[in-house]
Amino acid sequence: MATWLSEYKNLKNEMEKQIGAGHASLEQLMLYQELLYRIEVLYASQAFCQTAPVTTDVAVLSGHYHLVDAYIQCLTKERRLGQPADQNLKAKRQTASETLDKVVLDCRKRFSSFTPTDQNQYRKGVSSLINTVLPVWLKLRNTYINISK
Repeated sequence: MATWLSEYKNLKNEMEKQIGAGHASLEQLMLYQELLYRIEVLYASQAFCQTAPVTTDVAVLSGHYHLVDAYIQCLTKERRLGQPADQNLKAKRQTASETLDKVVLDCRKRFSSFTPTDQNQYRKGVSSLINTVLPVWLKLRNTYINISK
């Protein structure tokens, strides 16, 4: 997560220089918007990991998990703007979307009956969940606006 964030912030800074100079094409503006979106998602994901409760109190954990789950559910459905797609790209988008849905469903199943046995188990589990979902989500995002290096 930290590596992606660093790369995206560096690219964002480079693009801001171009935008500030008035030299940005429509494609570059779409890329810039996508960078801002991904940076926000990565910051939010870091915050979820850092604020995960260290407790075995299921009521406390449940509140945090519902917030994480709602956020991840939104990631599976939003921001489908990108380059025009031929049949091949549409198929890649569909496959990436289905894969993300499957990964999220699997994560939800694992947490549906979560009962911690030690205080750090939830924090480790939710961090693992986020680190499982993000790479798959980024693959989907790259079918809309490719930022992979």
